[in-house]
Amino acid sequence: MYGILSLLKKMKGKDAMKRALEVAQKFPNERSVRVMKNPEFAESSRLASAQSLDEGYARYMNPHPGTFMNYVRHRVKNPKTFTAIANHFRLNPKERKVMDDWFRETGGVGSWSRGFMDSMIQDAIGKMARKNMQLRQLSDHERYMIAVARQRKQESMRGAKIIPFPKRD
Repeated sequence: MYGILSLLKKMKGKDAMKRALEVAQKFPNERSVRVMKNPEFAESSRLASAQSLDEGYARYMNPHPGTFMNYVRHRVKNPKTFTAIANHFRLNPKERKVMDDWFRETGGVGSWSRGFMDSMIQDAIGKMARKNMQLRQLSDHERYMIAVARQRKQESMRGAKIIPFPKRD
């Protein structure tokens, strides 16, 4: 790995080498870091990975990084569809983590990266369409809201003075 970093230092300077090393130390399991460390890959591939770590330094070290949902917000124009997709990814945090990691790694730059994220959005829309035909498990927040509603009903049955929900015409 240090041979690749010294090549990066010759090409882009000492600061580039330090940035790539800092990302490699903070995120040792990232795909680019694993490629950079693996001697079985060609030296050009390893150097390209080191360059991508240097160029993506801001994405990796930002304490408040942009997420995949920022990309979705700009791609999906219909607010109802965006809300449904956001809820889908809230209910499926593992899928969301995969997409956030992908977005951090690639920055959403390039047709290949955007194509992958667009296909994930299409998959989410398809899953939501199939889920609407089936019953899904309630989320923790939904269970909590149902418990609160039951408690309110029980208290109102005992004669407690509870302000009712306003009726809509």
